[in-house]
Amino acid sequence: MSHSTNDHAHPTGNRQYFTTWCWLLLMTVFALVIGYIHSMPESIKAALLVGVTLAKILLIGRIFMHLKFEKMNLVMLTFSPLLLSAILYFMTSGETRMTDPTHEVITHMGVEVPSPGSHEAGGHEK
Repeated sequence: MSHSTNDHAHPTGNRQYFTTWCWLLLMTVFALVIGYIHSMPESIKAALLVGVTLAKILLIGRIFMHLKFEKMNLVMLTFSPLLLSAILYFMTSGETRMTDPTHEVITHMGVEVPSPGSHEAGGHEK
């Protein structure tokens, strides 16, 4: 019975790590370039930056955490917090962008700030 010590080892080598490093460097440079483009709308810039970040997360998870060799259950367990954070973001985005009509913003001076959707023409009463 001759078993090699590398029967269960994952096929990774210096070339794979160097290639991964190059991809991460490229994505980082791309994200920096996006940040310095002032003529691009902020919403497109944000979507591109989130996309680059998610791509980096997936690449790091697959290579350095060896998730590409694991069962799908473990992969889903690892990335489920990302799905949960997206759900929580969209559930609370109405309040954080002050578009919820029941949301009141009080300044540190105790003055109510009108929400962007309100049509109050006058000043604030104290």
